[in-house]
Amino acid sequence: MKRIFFALLSLCFFNCLLTSCNQKNGKDEEGSVADSLSGNKQINELTILIKSEPGNAALLFKRAKAYEEEKNLTAAFTDLEKAVQLDSTKTEYLMLMSDISFKLNKIKNSKACLEKVRGIDPENYDAALRLSELYLYVRQNNLSIQYADTVLGKQPDNGKALLLKGFNLKEKGDTTGAVKVFQKAVEYDQQFFEAYVQLGVLFQAQNNKLALEYYNNALRIKPNAEDALYGRGLWYQDHSEINKAIQDYTSIIQLNPKNKNAHFNLGYIHQSLLKVYDEAAKHYTRAIEADPSYVEAYYNRGVCYETLGNISMARVDYEKAIEIKPDYEPAKNGLSRM
Repeated sequence: MKRIFFALLSLCFFNCLLTSCNQKNGKDEEGSVADSLSGNKQINELTILIKSEPGNAALLFKRAKAYEEEKNLTAAFTDLEKAVQLDSTKTEYLMLMSDISFKLNKIKNSKACLEKVRGIDPENYDAALRLSELYLYVRQNNLSIQYADTVLGKQPDNGKALLLKGFNLKEKGDTTGAVKVFQKAVEYDQQFFEAYVQLGVLFQAQNNKLALEYYNNALRIKPNAEDALYGRGLWYQDHSEINKAIQDYTSIIQLNPKNKNAHFNLGYIHQSLLKVYDEAAKHYTRAIEADPSYVEAYYNRGVCYETLGNISMARVDYEKAIEIKPDYEPAKNGLSRM
């Protein structure tokens, strides 16, 4: 019942594009972004200037950046639209508009802005990298690789481009190619944490002991990295080094008490390997507290309760698992035993 969780990075390098933002409405009675004064001194000063110079694209761009800092993306997007209409040759306007568009889930507009930047300035490799990110996000791997290669053709040691290419090859199932790219990345930069973690994941999937070496390198750079600790803990768990696995999972929980996967795997170790069912149930409970829809944790806790003779609690957990996932056969079988 072990929870295998190999999506360790989850494309963490998308933070610049995928940050969740609380949007403010910022609309006046006619539905356009309000030019009324706000609590932000910089925005107020820019608003006064824009009222006297409504055709000043640079002022609109500055206010858009100020709105973005306040996470008022709707207002920022409206200002950028006006700025681009006034001057469509400024790549910095288009780059910011691409980012804001992505955050507002206007994917096509985000891509169009980046393509315009590339048309204006073919040497703008930042735009090429963002296009590679975007195409990876929408799972168009070949196009994403194409833009990453555009950058690597001029900058072969560009870490972000190598990481993007490696992720794409991994998604396409080209493990050998992905390994080569990530290894090249750490050859260029021996402090490349993300590449070490990905190499750990890929070699672990092959049951190759090099995985442990790569996780250790990642932890040399970031000793408290949950993804690297989890990967190494899973390696130890799979290879019967239980005390070391417990140590890594415990370290994760000390860093993040709500890490459901570390709690689940501690539960699994105590249940299936150590036969300490009450302790296992405690860890499953913590996993459920972190994720109330964690079907496997409900089921495994139910098995612990059943083994301990607490049939009523076991029934409750099996029923909850089925409530969450009606076709979950292990819980149905558990109820039939009741």
